[in-house]
Amino acid sequence: MSSEQLQKLVEMIHSGPELGALPLDELRVAFDDMGDITPPDPAITYEAVVANAVPCEIGIAPGSRLEGTIFYLHGGGYVIGSFKSHRGLVGRLGKAARMRTFAVDYRLAPEHPFPAAVDDALAAYQWLLDSGTPPDKIFFAGDSAGGGLVVATLLRCKEQKVPLPRAAVLFSPFADMATTGQSLIDNRDRDVIVTEGMAPGMAATYLAGADARSPEASPIYGDFAGLPPILVQVSSHEVLLDDSLRLIRAATLADVPVHLRVYQGLPHVWQLFAAVLDEGQAAIEEAGLFMDKHFSAESRG
Repeated sequence: MSSEQLQKLVEMIHSGPELGALPLDELRVAFDDMGDITPPDPAITYEAVVANAVPCEIGIAPGSRLEGTIFYLHGGGYVIGSFKSHRGLVGRLGKAARMRTFAVDYRLAPEHPFPAAVDDALAAYQWLLDSGTPPDKIFFAGDSAGGGLVVATLLRCKEQKVPLPRAAVLFSPFADMATTGQSLIDNRDRDVIVTEGMAPGMAATYLAGADARSPEASPIYGDFAGLPPILVQVSSHEVLLDDSLRLIRAATLADVPVHLRVYQGLPHVWQLFAAVLDEGQAAIEEAGLFMDKHFSAESRG
């Protein structure tokens, strides 16, 4: 790890506003502005689409295999995040996997609490299927709350007998709205992105009184049997570390092929900072190789 790069990133984050102290409208703007740290590649072309009433954005980088699609759900605790905050990350992931990307701008809380995000994700995915994209050429991916939403959407698909995608990639998933992980306490002084109180506050806003242990809100409590292969990337310093570890356990007990990669000493969803942090780009490349491997294996089959 480049300690100099990490120190500069931490200083960059600390020089900005304290996210946890901002009112919601200012927080959304500040989080979107963080996306400027990893700007989008100007060579990527974008197309706005409305997928069953859900705003989405298709991105195509030069050399992309158009038959493969990364269905991306952004993070932000279900209350912040947008195309702008994640366009750089999503574009780099598409380039690494050599596939087009399909980013979903699902509705946010508190205006639209649980299960609106799951409803929107499924609606957008169904539109993608109805448009002629085979499910075995689709890869789900998401970070933080978007990572939890990926698994929640997989569980909804399984329940409603909607064809499942080929595989899934989760960056630092937020998957326990009950926020019971011990890492919330153990890592509270080491996570420079998510404070100890931020995760419970966002979870309460999203739930709006709903059961925190509903599998579609907190997929660590779900039945993973029959889900596709999953790659999870998480950092040792995250307050949400235990969310990833418990997701892996649930998947392992259900005999789902799972791959866990724990990076050391990095901030929550460090992939967002790939332009200034080598480990961010390395993680994206690893995720791209994971998807390419499953895409190529399916193509040969």
